[in-house]
Amino acid sequence: MSEIRYAADKPKECKYCYFWEGKKKGCLLGEEKCYYILPPEEEKKKKSRCDGCPYGRVSPCIGYCLRDLQQKHKEGTK
Repeated sequence: MSEIRYAADKPKECKYCYFWEGKKKGCLLGEEKCYYILPPEEEKKKKSRCDGCPYGRVSPCIGYCLRDLQQKHKEGTK
């Protein structure tokens, strides 16, 4: 099983996280669904049309692909 990896901007302690609701309630999301957990390496290696697109990091673009628009714009300016 792979080791859980966290994003670099994760707070050092959960009490500094936006989703922390205090000692009695704990984390709103729970440890399994922590906002700062990075996807496993296997998922990261998958190739898709959204690879490299800053808007496709979590989910595909809404309605249209911004990466396609950026590529067309670059081709048009040359």
